[in-house]
Amino acid sequence: MYKEYRSHLRLTNPDAIQAYFFKVLFYRQIKSKINMADIFCNSTLSDYVQVDCGIDQAGIVAAAFIPEDTPTPTVSDLESDAWWNALLNVSPTDAFIVTKTRGEYAGGTPTEEDGFGRESTQITGATHEATLEFEGIDENRDFVEGINRRKFKVALVTNGDKVIFIDSPVTSYFKLSIPRGITTAAFWMGTLKWQEYSNPIVADIPPTIFDD
Repeated sequence: MYKEYRSHLRLTNPDAIQAYFFKVLFYRQIKSKINMADIFCNSTLSDYVQVDCGIDQAGIVAAAFIPEDTPTPTVSDLESDAWWNALLNVSPTDAFIVTKTRGEYAGGTPTEEDGFGRESTQITGATHEATLEFEGIDENRDFVEGINRRKFKVALVTNGDKVIFIDSPVTSYFKLSIPRGITTAAFWMGTLKWQEYSNPIVADIPPTIFDD
């Protein structure tokens, strides 16, 4: 490109050559900024924390369902018995606690859309799915029917005593699971689905709320 431009100008206009290369440099800087742009316009980055020992034990051993219009709690709220008791002690209750569960959450799946300009795709959100299972096919039938017909915000409790709080309306569907074997247990099995770009809030378990 430089040779073609120099040949065209025959080196008779050095100011024009200099202006041309300033334009090229400016274009490359603008392109770099466009490619690095954050479509959500709200990026902050905290320092990475090195964990030198121990693990966060997984598995979902309890859960809670609360109304979808509940204001976003702080981490301190989620770790406080008082915050949870305020939801539990109203009539009708605003929190439904489920203990002795099993389940998993594999994280979100990015939602990709067609991009603009030189970007072929862009990530515009994420879909999430968790599974939850518990016992009591007779005792919990009415509870399941109610959960299936409404959206809730949901807290999942891990075996590592962490609360994974989903601050988005969650659609749930639970169904009976009755295996073939006559010595195996029947139980409720469900899927929880929601859409949210952000990951759930993580907090320590409150002292007594999720006791078996």
